[in-house]
Amino acid sequence: MTFLPDSFRNRLALLFVGLALLVGLPTYLYLNHIYAAQLLRDRGGALRDLASAVAGVLGENLRERQREIELLAQSPLYRRAPLDSSDFRSSLERVQETYPQYSWIGLADAQGTVRAATGGMLVGQSVVKRPWFINGRQGPFFGDLHEALLLTKLLPPAEGQGPVRFIDFASPVFDEAGHLRGVLAAHAHWRWAAEVVQVMTPHDAATNGLDVFIVNQDNVVIYPDGQEKTLLAPDKAAFNPQSYTIDGWGDAISYLTATAPVREFIAGQSLGWRIVVRQPITRTLADVRHLQRVVLLSLAAATILFLALVWWSATRFSRPLERLAALAHRIEAGEEKTRLEVADAPQEIRGLAAALQDMADALLSHQEALAQSNAQLEEKVSERTAALAQANAELHQLARRDALTGLANRFAANERLQDEFLRMRRHGGSYGLLMLDIDFFKRINDTLGHAGGDEVLRHVAATLRTLVRESDFIARVGGEEFMVILPESSLADAARVGEKIRAGIAASQPPIDRQVTVSVGVALATPEQEDMDLAVRQADTQLYRAKEAGRNRVAGGPQSAT
Repeated sequence: MTFLPDSFRNRLALLFVGLALLVGLPTYLYLNHIYAAQLLRDRGGALRDLASAVAGVLGENLRERQREIELLAQSPLYRRAPLDSSDFRSSLERVQETYPQYSWIGLADAQGTVRAATGGMLVGQSVVKRPWFINGRQGPFFGDLHEALLLTKLLPPAEGQGPVRFIDFASPVFDEAGHLRGVLAAHAHWRWAAEVVQVMTPHDAATNGLDVFIVNQDNVVIYPDGQEKTLLAPDKAAFNPQSYTIDGWGDAISYLTATAPVREFIAGQSLGWRIVVRQPITRTLADVRHLQRVVLLSLAAATILFLALVWWSATRFSRPLERLAALAHRIEAGEEKTRLEVADAPQEIRGLAAALQDMADALLSHQEALAQSNAQLEEKVSERTAALAQANAELHQLARRDALTGLANRFAANERLQDEFLRMRRHGGSYGLLMLDIDFFKRINDTLGHAGGDEVLRHVAATLRTLVRESDFIARVGGEEFMVILPESSLADAARVGEKIRAGIAASQPPIDRQVTVSVGVALATPEQEDMDLAVRQADTQLYRAKEAGRNRVAGGPQSAT
């Protein structure tokens, strides 16, 4: 058969193909470009927010552990007691019971010999060549992930897990004269990272193909365990912490990827760790691809059917179809209410006209159905986006709130400190900073148990809320340690508030049968200070002075209050 430019068959074929494209092509192009791009942007932003939340919680957890070791190293027992005292092992094992992820905690003297340790492991052995001892002599130290060496033969292997891996926390121990006595160190088992990530990972992550990784500074995946040998992360230069990327991971699959750095928490020591969240592009765009297939199949089926009818009609009928062609062109021109009726045609032509009319109606109905389906899809995406935003808000709240007392946590305190410091640098003025510590809190825990200690913590938190202004900020920054920020205050103002807090808590009715008191360190942040942590360190120093002066007192004001 030969197609002529002005043949009846060509014209009719082009008409029906044009109708099919007119109905389906805009929908397909919308799904393929605009909607798919919007879905990628929304999902990329969600992945970025999830990575930032996990990085924040992980960094805060590391900071809490490091702070715990530093505070323990500064306690009176470690500053004064003879290194052969049996009290050291009891102290270390109490800390291990508080945080079971510590596989080993030990105290080495200045010559590198372990003098006390949990379970008695490595006691008497030299650790002089271990990085944590070398660096811990100089100051607080955090060691990157590594496999156990000296402890490999002492710790029982975990069935179904690979080599035992640790991260190290270390702090120097000084005597009252400031001379180095030794190094206190803890080896935390790497499984704690899995617990942190699992808590932060959405419950439907596996269903949605969502993966969360921890990547070290050498661009190797260190979580989940074993991935570093089978999965190569994209080069870190390709990541933008403020956005998301589409990358390959050494295989044929493309992933939507977002990253967030685990920030430095010891000055001068950078882990270089990043939280990387990824999802296969095919999973992200699964709904889009499904709709595209439906549209393409519908277009193909309709086009094939139309062409078959055209060729069959043109072969058997010619002249009556010219009338149908004219009517069809009118529909093509936008007169959708035009009826395909040929009154003087044979029964077959009339039947064809009726069939074509039904098809035109079906196409219009299909277009309306697609529009309705698209509206429903947009509504569903909007609902899921809102749900995701709510989940992100809840994650944001959880990452900044202490679950026991309801106060802000260390992470939120750091944010507020930065805001106050920047505001002070811009506008001048000063703000006060109080560091509070519950006196003899370990004795309360030892005698009344952790439940009693928790009651005391909640009581102190509730009392604090009644003793400060609404504009003041309260946070629980450690086990029994609290921070109060007093905007637009002088040192004398801060000292008066510190004394008010001390007296108020001492006079309060605690939930236990003994008096609860606090020691308070006072400091003032001024525009001349180079960083926001200086006032924190000064308040910490004053807190230790208050402790050493007998507790239940305030140190650091114009004059000490008792």
